[in-house]
Amino acid sequence: MRKQVVVVAVAAVVALAGVALATPVIGSVTAETARGTLAEPLHLRERFDSQTGVMLKSRGDVEVISQRIEATPGSSFGWHNHPGAHVNVVLQGTITLYYDDECDTGISYGPGESFAIDANRIHLAHSVGEETLVLFATYFAPKEDPPFAVRVDQPLPGPDCPE
Repeated sequence: MRKQVVVVAVAAVVALAGVALATPVIGSVTAETARGTLAEPLHLRERFDSQTGVMLKSRGDVEVISQRIEATPGSSFGWHNHPGAHVNVVLQGTITLYYDDECDTGISYGPGESFAIDANRIHLAHSVGEETLVLFATYFAPKEDPPFAVRVDQPLPGPDCPE
């Protein structure tokens, strides 16, 4: 019994430390989320011409999560990652992304541009410019019960990284 209490206490301290070290969202960031299960295998293969095409293949139950995200100018999403790979499309405004392994270099995307981020890649997003950012994100992840958190907060990766 005593061993279980120690394990629970250590787990609680580690969990609280992770929350305490997480970087906060700054400004106003809102997300409207829709989730659905793709239970049948997906075998999508489209060839548009000899140079362009897309392939998507799934196996097992896959959760597809779509979000409409809005962020006021100057907002920071805080350092975080997502359990599933995702594809993003910018409708309005500009987003600048920073990755933990090169946090001093930002990559900006504006209206009509798309980008993908691998599962569990730690990153930070800023809404830059004078227009509210409107972004659509679609995540692909294994189906879990209960559903997993779409966003996992992370601590600041280094002293010279932006917040």
